[in-house]
Amino acid sequence: MNKELLEQLKMISDEEQAILDGKNDIQKELYTSQKDFIIDSKKMLEKGKLIDIRPHTRFVHFPKHRHNYVEIIYMCSGSTTHIINGHNTVKLETGELLFLNQNATQEILPAGENDVAVNFIVLPEFFDRAFLMMEDESVLQDFLVGSLKENSGLVDYLHFQVKDVLPVQNLVENMIYSLVNKQTGYRNINQTTMGLLFILLQHQSDKIKRDDSSNYEQGLILTALKYI
Repeated sequence: MNKELLEQLKMISDEEQAILDGKNDIQKELYTSQKDFIIDSKKMLEKGKLIDIRPHTRFVHFPKHRHNYVEIIYMCSGSTTHIINGHNTVKLETGELLFLNQNATQEILPAGENDVAVNFIVLPEFFDRAFLMMEDESVLQDFLVGSLKENSGLVDYLHFQVKDVLPVQNLVENMIYSLVNKQTGYRNINQTTMGLLFILLQHQSDKIKRDDSSNYEQGLILTALKYI
């Protein structure tokens, strides 16, 4: 990743500084007004926006929660450990992507100063163009369809081990750059960039890591993709 951009993302936030000063947990009021810990897109996104990014809060255990939007996590440097749906452990390494829909639960073990992850906060309608651009049926399409449902779909999360796929890295970094720098007029560009990213990821089925061997239906899909 571009060093200047990474330095921007590594800056200590006010919430992180409070943790470093002795506060032992996150500030839930920044994420939700609900009793249940469901991170609210209305807290994360400005009115009218369909997508934004937020660096992951480091130095603290991030407790179990859900989102009422789709979250895409990109690991800019270092690593983070995620516990999904209470029993699936995913270690996200530099250059990898983790997709979570609004049905998945997640908790995150404490990250260090150099463990820099970016959370894409995305409303499902942002994916309309990406969905139309996708060429073939895939587990990624199933994920998007599942993200529109209130109840769990076939695929709650996808972990792409794509750190060595340069076109993927370039597309993700382009979106991060435009969102960090709040470039105007980039909604159409970012929707198209997301579509290009999805097309590339459709052809990386061998790089999807699945930790839940009990999810039979998801396993069938991923196994079939590897032989197509």
